[in-house]
Amino acid sequence: MVKKITGLFLLWIIIPMGLAALLFYLGAGMISLCLYAFFILAISARIMIALWMRPLQCFRNLSDEIIRVGETVKVVVRIRNPYWWPILWAYVEETLPARMRIDGTMRRLLFLLPRQTQYLFYSVTIARRGCHQLGPLVVETGDVFGLFRRTRVEKRRDFVTAVPNYTEIEEFRAGQRRLLGDFASERSLFDDPTRIRGIREYQRGDALKHIHWKTTAHTGKLMSKVFDPVEVAGATVVLDFHKETWEDAERVEQKKPGVLEDPRPPEEMALETACSICRYLWDGGWSVGFLSNGRDPLGIPGITLAQAHSMESLSEALESARMGVKDDRLEPVFIPARRAPEQFSLIHENLGRLEITDGLRIEDALLDRIPHIERQQVLVILTGDVTDSLISGLLQVRALGYRMMVFIVRNTVAHDRAFEAFVPQGIDVFDLEHEGRLSEIATGRRFF
Repeated sequence: MVKKITGLFLLWIIIPMGLAALLFYLGAGMISLCLYAFFILAISARIMIALWMRPLQCFRNLSDEIIRVGETVKVVVRIRNPYWWPILWAYVEETLPARMRIDGTMRRLLFLLPRQTQYLFYSVTIARRGCHQLGPLVVETGDVFGLFRRTRVEKRRDFVTAVPNYTEIEEFRAGQRRLLGDFASERSLFDDPTRIRGIREYQRGDALKHIHWKTTAHTGKLMSKVFDPVEVAGATVVLDFHKETWEDAERVEQKKPGVLEDPRPPEEMALETACSICRYLWDGGWSVGFLSNGRDPLGIPGITLAQAHSMESLSEALESARMGVKDDRLEPVFIPARRAPEQFSLIHENLGRLEITDGLRIEDALLDRIPHIERQQVLVILTGDVTDSLISGLLQVRALGYRMMVFIVRNTVAHDRAFEAFVPQGIDVFDLEHEGRLSEIATGRRFF
């Protein structure tokens, strides 16, 4: 820093003054005077830029950070001059996502009086799923003589998450039990007192309230009621979001003759399918979890933005993302299965932020997290390709006793291979060409 200041002092003070003095000594008085005037002008211009650029403060406020695809976010950007000298001109412009509808003022030429604040008002209509960056703000200013200009890029960035759409697989009715293919719910150790299965002779330890008094009076022996156990159902949806997986699926799809039925990329269809399955099970009272090898651009996998703001260490990760620090971690997005009111909202928001990865393969992510997944959980796996390593990894998980369903999204070649590898091992394989076939899940029917 000291060397930089010394160099600037030599460049703008010592050398010009020495050169002007030399010209004056040689008798070129008029040229020396013009040179003095020019360097005074140049130094004044540099001082103007330094005074006008450094103090500018920029803030951005969003109407909402979590929205649905097609909704609009209103943005207010504040540019403030906190000091006692004016800024004669400053050009500011927002950096916004491409191919988005933008209404309002996103760029402006400003004149700022001391301690004055100016604003940019605009709105962005988010047309696709994902975590979209708003900012940084680019600020340009210069001297009034037009000699110098300087541009500054603000570090602050903000993000808007557009959560994916999902399909209502079936109309839910109260008291209706939801199936997941052929899988019914597991039984727990607790009895449901509202569901009487039958009666039996009294056994020592039976509660008095469980005695069936009418039958006891008729037979002359103590008889106890027998109840159905409480039903507990759970599933973890596993989404493969590796780049190579979906590149292979897209190559196979492009070889098909005719026009594509679904214009969406296959990975986006798989993600929306995963969201639809999570919603279907959550509505039906299932315990639902989620696992993916996709990348979270904010560095807060498995939690919501609201939770990140309230936790000190995660707030630092979020702040790093806002300052443009690259995050190349391979941590999978894992949400343990729960039956909580906010569980689907948590999964929905994480699906909205999910990005394609070129790091961790889905079989490695699953094997890493399998100790944290209860064995009673059904594993619902969505992928676009079937490799040798995927087959080996899923068969290892199957050998541990987990029940599994594998959905192959828009890749008939991979489906045929998966059918040969998995069906003999008791793993159901489904060919998912479009989301309409998800209604098969509700009836428990198989489709291949």
